[in-house]
Amino acid sequence: MLALSGCIFAEPPAEPRYFTPRAIDVGAAEVTPRSDSVELRIRRVRAAPYLRDRMVWRRGVEIGFYDMWRWTETPARFAQSWLETEMFERRGFRRTSVPTSVTLDARLDAFDELLAPAHEASVSLGIVVTDPIRGTLVDRTFEVRRPIAGDDPGAVADALGEALALAAQQVGDAVAQALEASPL
Repeated sequence: MLALSGCIFAEPPAEPRYFTPRAIDVGAAEVTPRSDSVELRIRRVRAAPYLRDRMVWRRGVEIGFYDMWRWTETPARFAQSWLETEMFERRGFRRTSVPTSVTLDARLDAFDELLAPAHEASVSLGIVVTDPIRGTLVDRTFEVRRPIAGDDPGAVADALGEALALAAQQVGDAVAQALEASPL
């Protein structure tokens, strides 16, 4: 009987906790696309194979996963959404799926909590912008680190959101500059 009563009062198993990085305002104004705005196609953001639904920590070359801390969507989907917001809502590019338009390919190589030497959020976003006629206009990796305010997973999510927003803004700056410098 005692064994059975112990089971009744046992604590239920822990449930995973889910997080969404908070988007921050990076200061760019929203712009309405004009009919003469550059058409831009953004392909689906690819991510490093280890970037899935579990939150990731990194210490030097070691990568680990939190068992109970999860993302509400994959980090690649967050990057996709924030790049689209940056390009189409803040920069005023016109969305297209035409293969002969300027195309942005992106790869999310890091979306990690760094444990040492400093407690930081790290985002690495590599992009290639190509034009079928003019070739490669941008081929660059943007790396952004932001301090993490505490050990709470919410603080980690907030810092990663801030880093991703800043990386998307830097991508927007580079794409806009490349398209201004290269006559269409």
